[in-house]
Amino acid sequence: MPNHIGVIMDGNRRWAKAHALELYKGHDKGADTFGHLCNWCLEEGVKFLTVYAFSTENWTRADKEISRLFALMERYFLQEKANCIREGVRLKIIGERSKFSARVLTIIEDIETATAPGQNLTVQIALSYGGRDEIIRAIKKAAAAGQAQNLTEEAFAVHLDTAGTPDVDLVIRTGGKENQRLSNFLLWQTAYAELFFSNLLWPDFNKDEFLQAIKYFNSIKRKIGQ
Repeated sequence: MPNHIGVIMDGNRRWAKAHALELYKGHDKGADTFGHLCNWCLEEGVKFLTVYAFSTENWTRADKEISRLFALMERYFLQEKANCIREGVRLKIIGERSKFSARVLTIIEDIETATAPGQNLTVQIALSYGGRDEIIRAIKKAAAAGQAQNLTEEAFAVHLDTAGTPDVDLVIRTGGKENQRLSNFLLWQTAYAELFFSNLLWPDFNKDEFLQAIKYFNSIKRKIGQ
């Protein structure tokens, strides 16, 4: 059973276009699927979940779409905070926060603080996140801490956004077989992760497909380079 699952939630916009809907409708439906995913992880005993919600490259999208996305995020966090506390779910945001508005930062900090005691499932949401950007920021932190010389992998990992969480065991990417890539997602933490590519667009992702991904993971004899 994977202890830490990473999910690249791809296909919201294509789902909306396929259903002749505005793009934000795809993101709304994708948010519902994310909520179900958290429940499935709780049911299966997965302890860590990291989802790719908004990349550093996504800032190039239209202002209207970005505004809709962050309005959705704000609404979702405010609505789900009580549920997370009740279910023992800890929410953390990883990524570069300098472009966030003061309101977004306040909401993020509030839900991180409120859910910090949660021990059943830790959910890391990657917002304004890029794997290369994270590594560069970690290098700068290590250098500022005087660790540039004789830096070990363990000491370096402390400076990553995901510090304190184990490496990813399984990456699930939705959106079709033509998208078989990590797209700058957790490049350090997925060094030995197993990869599962789903033909489903993210809003259509379901529990059966989730269980198929876990079945695939459990079928592999992992050697981790040994």
